[in-house]
Amino acid sequence: MFMQTDEHGHTFYCDKRSVNTNPRGIWFGDNPLDNPYTLTLLQIILVVMTSRFLYYFFKPLGQTKFVCYLLGGIILGPSLMGHSKEIRDNLYGKKIHLQLFDTIAEIGSIYAIFLMSLKFDFAVLRRNAKKSWKIGIGGFLFPTVVTFSLIYPITGTAPKVPWLMSTVTLSFSYFPVISQALYELNLMSSELGQLAMSSAMLNDALEWTSLTVGLIAAQNDCFKGILTFLSILGMLLFTLYVIRPLMIMIIKNTPEGKEVNEIYTVGILLGVLVMSVISDSIGLLSVGGPIFMGLVIPDGPPLGAAIEQKTEFVVSEFLMPMYFFRVGVSIDVHAIGDPATMEHLQSIILVLFVSKIVGVTLSGLLCKIGFKNSFMLSMIMSMKGLIELNALRHWRGSQIIDGAFYNQMVLSSLVLTMIVTPIVRFSYIPHMRLKEATKDLRVRNIQSTPKDDEACRILFCVHNEENAGNIITFLEASNPTDASPICASVVHTVDLVGHSVPQLTPYRNRNKFRQIDRPLTNQMMQAFDTYSKNSRGPVVIEAYSMVAPYTSMHENIFRLALENLVPLIIVPFHENHQSVVGPSMTGPIRQFNLNVQEFSPCTVGILVDRGLCCPLKKSSFYSNVALFFIGGPDDREALAYASRMTDNPDVCLTVFRIIMRINKIKSNEEDLTEFKLDKSLINEFKLRNTGNDRLNWHDTEVGNCVEVMDVIKNSQSEYDLVMVGRRHPYMSLREEEMTDFIQNPELGMIGDVLASPDFCNGMVKVLVMQESRQLSYGAYHNESITCTGISCTR
Repeated sequence: MFMQTDEHGHTFYCDKRSVNTNPRGIWFGDNPLDNPYTLTLLQIILVVMTSRFLYYFFKPLGQTKFVCYLLGGIILGPSLMGHSKEIRDNLYGKKIHLQLFDTIAEIGSIYAIFLMSLKFDFAVLRRNAKKSWKIGIGGFLFPTVVTFSLIYPITGTAPKVPWLMSTVTLSFSYFPVISQALYELNLMSSELGQLAMSSAMLNDALEWTSLTVGLIAAQNDCFKGILTFLSILGMLLFTLYVIRPLMIMIIKNTPEGKEVNEIYTVGILLGVLVMSVISDSIGLLSVGGPIFMGLVIPDGPPLGAAIEQKTEFVVSEFLMPMYFFRVGVSIDVHAIGDPATMEHLQSIILVLFVSKIVGVTLSGLLCKIGFKNSFMLSMIMSMKGLIELNALRHWRGSQIIDGAFYNQMVLSSLVLTMIVTPIVRFSYIPHMRLKEATKDLRVRNIQSTPKDDEACRILFCVHNEENAGNIITFLEASNPTDASPICASVVHTVDLVGHSVPQLTPYRNRNKFRQIDRPLTNQMMQAFDTYSKNSRGPVVIEAYSMVAPYTSMHENIFRLALENLVPLIIVPFHENHQSVVGPSMTGPIRQFNLNVQEFSPCTVGILVDRGLCCPLKKSSFYSNVALFFIGGPDDREALAYASRMTDNPDVCLTVFRIIMRINKIKSNEEDLTEFKLDKSLINEFKLRNTGNDRLNWHDTEVGNCVEVMDVIKNSQSEYDLVMVGRRHPYMSLREEEMTDFIQNPELGMIGDVLASPDFCNGMVKVLVMQESRQLSYGAYHNESITCTGISCTR
């Protein structure tokens, strides 16, 4: 290798060695790193391993993939490892060897931005329009105006083009960046997260409009500017009136419940590259075409979900680390530039960051959002990611900014995001509402709900048609009457695939939003509608479709329950009808159930039905219900709901009251209080059902868990439904001793036994009740359950 300088002072490094594309092997003296293909493979291995290691280490600290991947690129770049001449020359010193890696990285960024735009949902703007436009505009205009006005006092010179462009870019909050960060922080379903995403959508619209206008205005020739405008307009019309109808046709030609034909998926992914080539050729950014294409493809199943499922993992876990590696390689902290210029630029960035926080916080306060939530919102809106990096790389490639300016901008974005993300992760409480509600949103339970003077409100979550059949049977047994009708909120839960924003849509308004009707949802809601018209008593069905990640889906459920004053939420057991749900979904559904139990503002019931028993037909409805009452707040909730069922002439109720010996109970003051509450409710229940020949009551005194199990074993019969509480204060110590023998802790010790094949051969439905932890009394008040893999522990 030798160095040569031309007449203009430019230095070139020339390598006399030819590129070895056909190596014979190390035993013949060939260096594998001289082969660009082998070197690229080694780079990919190092990049992916480093990125995953950093993500594994920093994720518990609240950092996102953006931070970890970019930090990995900087570590492998000339700032740290690459600062060694030997590593730099061998790993990425030869420019010809990096061209292949650059191409792969750019393809990764194109597909990543395409997937982000594919999940874009304009309907979110409608839901939060009154607040989002104030926050979006205020969060952009305030920092822009403040920073522009302070550039001259800080630098002593007129604002330079790079500073102006960087100020505008960093003032925006980009929807793909915000949604990805919120997804990793598990805050997408929170009120604050949804407001942040809708505000960022407005920022995106403003940014792309200004970018298009700036691109056209940058043309020196007026005629060329007109051609650029017409080209962009033509590509936009092509995506709307050619590509969009093709996507609709693909969806219509896909049979219900079937996957989209693979040839369509391949064609769409190839079309992304075609649109990138076209947009780059007409002077727009190479990601412009893929963004337009992603926006016109209907999100969600079947098409949007199929594209995401087949490409998301490879793009996010394989290609994006390579993109961030290329960014990191281009950064050298040892060549940061002139100290004075650096000081000026960092001062401007700091002013921009602070004014962004102030602008969003003030906008939130104008929307009557509390100060803490407004401040958290400003933190979220300040996060940076792929879009900002892509813009900076484009400016550097176009020589609008130099290397020193580029280094400082990238490092500043990284540091600011590293500071902001943990603050949001560990300070924001997702269950907090944005502002004080006008309704009475107190924690509720079944016992505090009047039985005769208002509607009985229940919220059901359904995952499949079998869940719907169980709910209809349960509603019929719950005795809807004119004096006490039932108002059931039925939510069909769908995992967030092919979407970027959680959606809770009333079924009657499904055509107002950007989505394709789901056949399964339609079938279930039609079944509920038919039942509502033909039930023996008044039953009002309020149907919803919810699309959200299972990890945070409970947030939307709770908000709906609070707004509708619901005292009872019923969710299906995760092992119900595994052949229908699929083994891959049992884990997320189980975690969803655990989250509901942990944070619910009202009583929660888990309905177990493994699909072994035949559903009851309405024409011959008769239900034989059993209740095991040991004591405690959960059993009292079960007895309170059973009291409603006793008024149904088609329901026969059998109560097995298992009494712990009184000397065991009196040894603990908390247990004694619980015992008195149990006795008060039991006396009220018996008085209410005096003379009811459909009620069978059995009292059995026991002294230990073995005797309890004997009572359960001897009580087996042909039941249609068995009810029990999850926690039992009198047995808490004994339950802890039997933790290793309980397969499903979320059902409790007794519930787990009743739901096992050993009880009635697994042919009976089991409803396990748990009162809200916010109302719990005694030993179980702070109890929690965590799941890792397939095992759960308290």
